[in-house]
Amino acid sequence: MPFHALILDHWSVEQGLPQITVLGMAEDRAGFLWVNTQMAVARFDGTRFVTFDRASTGVDTSMLAAVWADPHGDVWFGGVHGLLRERDGHFTVVGGNAVKAIIDAGDGTPLLATSHGLAWLRNGRITPVTGYSGPAFSLLREGKTLWIGGLGRVCRLTGTLDQPDVACVQQDASPHQPAAITSIASTQGALWLGTHLGLMRLDGNRIVPSGLGDGLDTTSIESLLPDREGELWIGTVPALYRRLPSATLERNDDNDIVHHPWVQALHEDRAGNLWMGTHISGLYRVWNGWARRVSSRDGVVDSLVWSVVHGPHDEIVLGTNSDVETFDGQRVHSLIPGSALPNPSAYELYYDHRGRLWIGTRAGIAVYDHGSKVTPAALAALDNWQINDICEVADDDFWIGTSGGLYHWHADTLSRADPAASVAAATIRSILPLAPNHLYLGTEDGVRELRDGSLTQPAWAAPLRGHFVSRVAMLDRDKLGIATTDAGIGVMLNGKLRMTTQKDGLPSDNAWTLDVLGGELYVGSIAGAWRLPLAQLPLPGSPARQIAPQLIAGEERVTSLHNVHCCNGGAGARSLIDGDVIWYSTTDGALGLNTRELGTLPKPPAAAIESVEHAGLMLPGEPLDLHDDARDVAIHYTAPYLRVGTLRFRYRLEGYDTDWQDAGVRRSAFYTHLPPGKYRFRVAATLAGAPGFGPEAELAIRVEPLWYERALVRGAALLLLCLTIILLVAWSMRTQRRRNARLEEQVMQRTEQLARAVERLRVTNLALAEESHTDALTALHNRRYLLKQLPLVLADGQPIAVLQIDIDYFKHVNDGYGHAAGDAVLRALGRLLTAARRDSDITVRWGGEEFLLLLQSVDAAGALIIAERLRRDIAAQDFVDGRGGTIKLTCSIGFSLHPVAAHVDDTTFDATLELADLALYRAKQDGRNTCVGLIATAPVPAEILRTPLAPQLEVLLASGQLCWVREAS
Repeated sequence: MPFHALILDHWSVEQGLPQITVLGMAEDRAGFLWVNTQMAVARFDGTRFVTFDRASTGVDTSMLAAVWADPHGDVWFGGVHGLLRERDGHFTVVGGNAVKAIIDAGDGTPLLATSHGLAWLRNGRITPVTGYSGPAFSLLREGKTLWIGGLGRVCRLTGTLDQPDVACVQQDASPHQPAAITSIASTQGALWLGTHLGLMRLDGNRIVPSGLGDGLDTTSIESLLPDREGELWIGTVPALYRRLPSATLERNDDNDIVHHPWVQALHEDRAGNLWMGTHISGLYRVWNGWARRVSSRDGVVDSLVWSVVHGPHDEIVLGTNSDVETFDGQRVHSLIPGSALPNPSAYELYYDHRGRLWIGTRAGIAVYDHGSKVTPAALAALDNWQINDICEVADDDFWIGTSGGLYHWHADTLSRADPAASVAAATIRSILPLAPNHLYLGTEDGVRELRDGSLTQPAWAAPLRGHFVSRVAMLDRDKLGIATTDAGIGVMLNGKLRMTTQKDGLPSDNAWTLDVLGGELYVGSIAGAWRLPLAQLPLPGSPARQIAPQLIAGEERVTSLHNVHCCNGGAGARSLIDGDVIWYSTTDGALGLNTRELGTLPKPPAAAIESVEHAGLMLPGEPLDLHDDARDVAIHYTAPYLRVGTLRFRYRLEGYDTDWQDAGVRRSAFYTHLPPGKYRFRVAATLAGAPGFGPEAELAIRVEPLWYERALVRGAALLLLCLTIILLVAWSMRTQRRRNARLEEQVMQRTEQLARAVERLRVTNLALAEESHTDALTALHNRRYLLKQLPLVLADGQPIAVLQIDIDYFKHVNDGYGHAAGDAVLRALGRLLTAARRDSDITVRWGGEEFLLLLQSVDAAGALIIAERLRRDIAAQDFVDGRGGTIKLTCSIGFSLHPVAAHVDDTTFDATLELADLALYRAKQDGRNTCVGLIATAPVPAEILRTPLAPQLEVLLASGQLCWVREAS
């Protein structure tokens, strides 16, 4: 399959990756993917990244290039500071020389390529391997042979590490310095060597250029990987290459990944997915999925495909928005141009039993017989209608569904079969023949039945009245299936209808088409294509229950599979069963889903408990004892699953929950105020469509009782109560007072617990309110915060300076360095403005690169001083450009003073804002990188403020009611 037909999923910092540069990857025994980035190490479960940095581990985990997962469950990392080990989330520094590569020493322990040679771990200590000297950069094990990539040489080590036999092949003399062999791969008996000078290979006792072409012999090789199919993947800065077993070299296109992807790391997981770590755009998963997209890359002229049918010579015929084309399995070729059709849009296609192709367009119908147009003249009566479905019931006997009614073509005669139908019911979308004169019709007003010339609405179809029915088809011998565009899918059995909707678990209430293949129901919708075992589809009369269809095209996250935009079309030929493949028409070509490749669902993975949050601390997922009165816990769990699919979870706290809790995709469970006792938390994961759950993870939790909750204390209290009753006659009043005191103490304790809970809720609400008033990028306040605080700020009547700050030529930053660099600049500006503000000031991100400052108790001179200081501070700041350099920026500042009138309200504050904005505009006119103020010299009359100030500006300046304020003034 060509590279562009493979499926790519992408993750970057927006999805939780610590940093965009991926240096190495490894899959551990549990199934997690460990990812080295320049900033930190991350563990990926297929959905979420957990970052292990210096702050969380106490160890520097940056710039680790080497990673290897041993068979015992530990993960080993190597970098300039030597060797690190991870075990159960804890990192330990082992040390040693700089580590370049790590592989299995042959006994499940790490073998290291270091700056000083080979080393292995013996009894917890790093021990040199004798027989090899000099730096080692890469390692490869082939059976009992170990290959070592060194400086200008490759060495073969045989024997044991205790008694090695090393033989080396030197690089031929060249005008360049000896090249470090940083990666080694073996395919089909050939040993490939990656260096910064190009790709080489071992030819007997010589190191020679690879000879693969396309400049690989002189291009820096960043990574090599042979996959289980015998293909060699070659990562370089300009492109990713794949050498097939046939010796064909394939280079990815810029549209396949990104321009100059700089593939630094390659890894194949146990499921056969290829993972690519790039230098500039994060992490990719490449998999040879069950989907085959046929679009412009395959020769499709118009990627908007309406219909797809099987041609007479095993080809796939596509009806596009511009013509009719054929796909022979390799390329797409034109069959009938749009200019030869009544309308270029081939909305519906149908091959009759004679091999003639009927083409229904958006305006009329055409018939072709082996490339020759043979359209009967009488069909010209349909030229005003869109053709939605063509159904052949006998020789020269067709039913034709159009936007203008149901037509019958028989014996060269065309007649209207539903002249009395309403406008919506006359738009026929699907035709299902049951007998020669008996049809079910899917219309834009539900389902109709045509029997012996009489058109009626069946009683069972009454709930579909007013709904767009896109397809009517038999699911099996006695079940009728109905697809709608807005009401889900339905099953009619024995005269009763059962609709299943999004509330029952469907991905969407939309369904363009439905097909049954191999006992599975396949549905194409705007949410994607999904499948469900037909036996799991709810039938009329069955109890309500949730279903879990498997989404097989159109994931929620942006992937190349999602970009297919499945599915499209409202005609009869919108889907096609071709052997094991179901084809769908889409807005991006045709999509073929190979049901054989889909196979059965993989087993759900084992769940894992990552951590427990308690009393403000993040604890490992180990048995937990709670000894104090803090009894709130949050349990974070996951399940490593690197395949394609969405996991759902359920959990239960035995001893507390009476039944399993359905968590959906959520990966945290929260419990508050746990009573004393012993509990067992259980969690398990499943896949959409899977019948059960995978292996559970468990966590024991014990809550120790408080002193007053212990049985001994309660027994003593009971004994005391009995004694009190015996002595009640003599000491009734005194005993009553003591008992009231004890009750008050218990009430106070309960009241304090409730007060703490209320306080926690209040703090949480305050945090949510703060988050809603904070700009997510710069951490400054936003407009919502300013509008809320403005009445309080204006109420005390103090003078307020309003400063508007606009970054000069900020668009050049986004255009020249990218939006990521622009966002970094805005964050830095936010920190600068936060550091410069006083407690009484309000700093707001006004929009884009514009900021607003409200300074209380400041006059015009003070406002100018503060504005000038901010302007100089911004001009002196070095902003990082994300490429190792810096950016210099300037700003323009306009300011004014509030109030501008004798009375104070929101209107006069709006006038102050307008004056500050006019001052900012003047600063821009004066050449930018300057501060300008526009101040009212006396209260401005209300009649002036009722209209915009900009048109009055010159008059107000001339009259002296307004004046400019600059540094020299």
